[in-house]
Parts: sequence; structure tokens; C-alpha cells
Amino acid sequence: MNSTLSTRQLRLVVLLVLVVVVAGGYMVVTHNKPTTTQATSTPVTTPVTSPATTTPAPSKAHTHAVTPSKLNTHGLPVPVVRALHKHAVVVVALYVPGAQVDGATALEAYAGAKETGAGFVAINVLHQRSGTAMLRKLGVFNTPAVLVVHRPYRIDSEFKDFVDRDVVAQAVTEAR
Repeated sequence: MNSTLSTRQLRLVVLLVLVVVVAGGYMVVTHNKPTTTQATSTPVTTPVTSPATTTPAPSKAHTHAVTPSKLNTHGLPVPVVRALHKHAVVVVALYVPGAQVDGATALEAYAGAKETGAGFVAINVLHQRSGTAMLRKLGVFNTPAVLVVHRPYRIDSEFKDFVDRDVVAQAVTEAR
């Protein structure tokens, strides 16, 4: 048995390979091409019907995807930035859950913010995202801490340790 291809067989193999390559190329080109058809604008005539017999056409649902916008936080946690969009001044209470002094400070800060009409955000410093953001913004700090933040994303007052509602209210008033 002869293991070499004759010239005739070689031509046939090359022709088959060429047909497969051309067909594959055609499939790739036509498959990826968007199927857009250009419609000519022809006036559409609608028959006149009485208003009582017409029914509204069902509306189509929007199919485009909404792209989320990037929120510029200026180094602050997202809840603080969102609160600053609603209020000009925001009181931020940094606390460790379970600590009694931290809980009392957060309640007093909330009362002072509510009294003056400022926003309030309590941040658990053990929570990875918001706690790390505040740590980067402030450096090393101890809890409890109360911050008064105002637009444009600046920390106006920083109180370390326990602070009562009157001090918070005064700091909010000064920040305005």
C-alpha cells in the first residue's frame, strides 16, 4: 500500500480545505454583522374609527440596562455622603457595638442632630467598608467619636470620648 498522496488526491484535499476556510469566513462575517434594515418612510394611513372602539396599544418595556453612576465620596463612607446630599450638616457617630459608652454617645449625638435638623449617621468602625474609609480619612482614632461634617465634604468638628446633645447641637450650629 502506498502511503503518499498522488497529485490528484492532494488537489482534492487542498480544494476541500479551501472550501471549508471560505465557508467559515463567510459564517463569521455574516454572523457578527448586525441585522439592521433601512426602512423607507412611507406615510401610513389609518382608517377613521370612533373613539369608543379604540383600545390603547400595550407599552413596551424598556430593555436598556441602567449603568450605575460612580459616587464621589471624597474619602467618606457612602452613608455619610448620601446624608450630605439631603442635609447641609451631618453628625457622624463612630462606635463599637456592645460598648456602653459608645451607645450612649451615639444616642446623644442623634438627639443633638435631631434637635438642630441635621442629618445623622452611626458608623460601626468594625464594619469593613465604612470603618476603613473613616480610618483612612481621620487616621488612628478611639471610639466613641462624634464628627460634624458639612458640605463640601469637610469635617468641621471632631469630638473624642463622650459628648452630650448640647455640645453636638452647638457644633452643628457653628458648622452652618
